[in-house]
Amino acid sequence: MDLTPPSIMLSKYALAPSKQRGQSFLNDLNVIRKIVDEIAPEPDDVIVEIGPGFGALTFELAETARHVIAVELDGGIVRAFREEYGENPRITLVEGDILRFDLEEVRKNHKCGRLLVVGNIPYSITSPLIRMLTDVKSVVKRAAIMVQSEVGERIVARRVDREYSGLSVVVQYHALARLLFTVKSSCFFPRPKVDSKLVELDFERAPTRDSSAELFEAIVQAAFGKRRKMLRRSLEDILTRCGMTSGELEAATGIELTRRGETLDVSEFESLAIGLEASGTSTGTTES
Repeated sequence: MDLTPPSIMLSKYALAPSKQRGQSFLNDLNVIRKIVDEIAPEPDDVIVEIGPGFGALTFELAETARHVIAVELDGGIVRAFREEYGENPRITLVEGDILRFDLEEVRKNHKCGRLLVVGNIPYSITSPLIRMLTDVKSVVKRAAIMVQSEVGERIVARRVDREYSGLSVVVQYHALARLLFTVKSSCFFPRPKVDSKLVELDFERAPTRDSSAELFEAIVQAAFGKRRKMLRRSLEDILTRCGMTSGELEAATGIELTRRGETLDVSEFESLAIGLEASGTSTGTTES
């Protein structure tokens, strides 16, 4: 169907993009179709779309998928969307906060397999959204999220990359992370200051992990929170809580704790978690 361009929709319904939320609307049809091709929804897929805006991607996804649940925080945009396009049996538009949205309930209500999640993610909610997705990864097959270029590079970075960070390690513990393509700022209205990257998080094909995710993330947070310190120093508190010495952990894992956190890959961080778990003492963590 022919969609009304976002610039006209904003004017027609007396709306203004939220600068606080970094609101921009994708308006390049070639990019939209490329996104759909990468997501490759199947006829029985149920998709949760984050921030549909005025439906540029929503309607394209609904052409193939069984159903699209589009979650939009902006009440003005929701009203404009409904007034402009009416009801569509393959689209459910929900006014609400994706961070408080129950993906498990969606799967239950639609009696479907694991969900697909897609959306253009504001910078301010990138970290909490990734946390949310990893927390409910058992009900999410794949997520394709568009984030600022810098964040996308950090998500997929490997140990040898300059962008490698705690975010890289935690995401790749939970999912296979893959950079799909770059989306130029000129593809949005209004035009943002930076380009974006579409990143895929594949939870379905992610490696099986043998460690506690809680302990793993505590180790990563400590290691990258004190980047200039050797692991024997940055992990002191965790070692104490687990009743283990650095020498004992080195012997259990074969990893020298004179190294710094950014020199370890995901599997090595997991080895540390497994080694600490073997001490028989659990430890808490805070959000990475």
